[in-house]
Amino acid sequence: MSVFLFEYATCGAFAELEPSITVEGMGMFKTLESGFEDVSTFIDSRISDFDNFPRVKNYEELFFDYSEKSDFFLVIAPESAGVLHNLTVEAEKSGNVNLGSTPGAIEIAADKLATYEALHGLQTPKTELYDSSTSLNFPLIAKPRDGVSCEGVALLRNEDELKNVPEGYLLQEYVKGTPASATLLVGDEVQILSLNTQEIEDFKYTGAKIPLETDAETEEIIKAAERIKGLHGLVGIDFILNDRVNIIEINPRPTTPIIALNDVYGFNISKLVLDNYYHERIPNFEAKKSVTLKKGSKKQNSFVSFGDYSIWIQ
Repeated sequence: MSVFLFEYATCGAFAELEPSITVEGMGMFKTLESGFEDVSTFIDSRISDFDNFPRVKNYEELFFDYSEKSDFFLVIAPESAGVLHNLTVEAEKSGNVNLGSTPGAIEIAADKLATYEALHGLQTPKTELYDSSTSLNFPLIAKPRDGVSCEGVALLRNEDELKNVPEGYLLQEYVKGTPASATLLVGDEVQILSLNTQEIEDFKYTGAKIPLETDAETEEIIKAAERIKGLHGLVGIDFILNDRVNIIEINPRPTTPIIALNDVYGFNISKLVLDNYYHERIPNFEAKKSVTLKKGSKKQNSFVSFGDYSIWIQ
């Protein structure tokens, strides 16, 4: 049973390959590709890795053909600007099995305001759409309504800094705590595979410590995933951890920490994705060790490298 594995950067969709983003995509692709028994895909001609797959310069010419000739497909792409949604819609035209989230779920999760509305009543920061003024107290976080990772995120300390925020951005109360994420497997039920720190420097992602140990109740994470119908397969939830879990956003796709999970837990995450589709019971896993997933300057013997960036596990 073949899987069309499409990762946006690795498979040639970016007009320009930004190394910091590309290396994360390559890491997720490598993790999943090595775990599936039969992968059918293609690779950007500018990437020297994965030489067992054909090279392409224009992914659009091949995307639907590969979706159609494979039994399953899994698309990893940015939610912003409707990219992940539109690719998923296109791949679903093949009639083959989507191992990821539905277009409807992606559409809600991609819109941060729609996500907060869906999570009403759960533990989330106070959030509003910016329209020249705010009722929230400083400090605030400003972020695009439609964005990925830490793109466009800023900390606002006063009214003067607020003046630089475009209308239509989201404003959110600043919550003190540890930036963190959860890797979920969503199927017949929502299962937390791992909790991870998010190591952030100047609003840039530099890695994660896995697993994150906490005594806080994690039921809020499961409830958040259940609020958006159609989430499926590997899903990431970002949160701030203090004495409780504060949900920040939902990523309706695999996220970067999956790179380290096979190493930490001793499972094959790709097999779990297929087992999830077949409604097989996913056993509970305990961490066999703790690791740090690092993203930084190019390094020898790294898991993946591109340009002047590497990802490695230590």
